[in-house]
Amino acid sequence: MAVFYKVVYGLQKFFLYLCGIFLGLLALVTFYEVVARYIFNAPTIWANDVSTVMLRFIVFFSMGVLLIEGRHIRITFLADRLKGVAQKAVNILTMLCILPYAYVMVEYGIKLTQNAIKMKMLSPGLLGVPLWIPYMFIPICGVLLALAVVCTVFKIIIGKQEWVKGGE
Repeated sequence: MAVFYKVVYGLQKFFLYLCGIFLGLLALVTFYEVVARYIFNAPTIWANDVSTVMLRFIVFFSMGVLLIEGRHIRITFLADRLKGVAQKAVNILTMLCILPYAYVMVEYGIKLTQNAIKMKMLSPGLLGVPLWIPYMFIPICGVLLALAVVCTVFKIIIGKQEWVKGGE
């Protein structure tokens, strides 16, 4: 199980680093667009589409690692009042409640992506990014989120918080 956890966590961390790179690029693209538009009166045709795709990547691909590391916003008033097995049970139940959302992301994300490919949908911006590209983030991240739930549940059951350094 530790090997599975390390592989999933490593994959999630890889995507988190990509999110960090895209966040920096997003800031640069936005800055460039503002300067080009308002100082030189020469807006770009690509900045809006590229920044939208990068923002979608950042939002979707950071979910799994944030769940594994316990950095999602949580309401813990019940779990904090419980101890031992009862606290573990509530935490596991909370994690398992995420699985239906991950399933919906995968199921409908695949349908949305297939529809975008079939209909040759493009973004409304001037660059016309094929919409299957950002839409495919949804099912991929649904799978990553489900894997994060499995890892987190096993972490709760086994009580091993130190499998991966920083994987708290």
